[in-house]
Amino acid sequence: MSKTIYVGPTITGVAVRNSVYGELPESLEKAIQAKPYLGGLCVPITKLAGAMDQIDRQKGGIYTLYKKALEDSAAIQKGVS
Repeated sequence: MSKTIYVGPTITGVAVRNSVYGELPESLEKAIQAKPYLGGLCVPITKLAGAMDQIDRQKGGIYTLYKKALEDSAAIQKGVS
């Protein structure tokens, strides 16, 4: 099974930035059901460098999702508690 890394912002009770998963935890799965775009922040480890580059340059699809997750983080936390 391939490993996935969450590159989104840390969201208390949901996911910690740069956590590596073989299988996504229930809290993150629940958050993805409520906010499907969060699934785009779970990338294969082989794509980590490109995802981090987008976040660092503040450009690209991953950065757009990252920014949205950051803006929605309080609502996401409430949704999974």
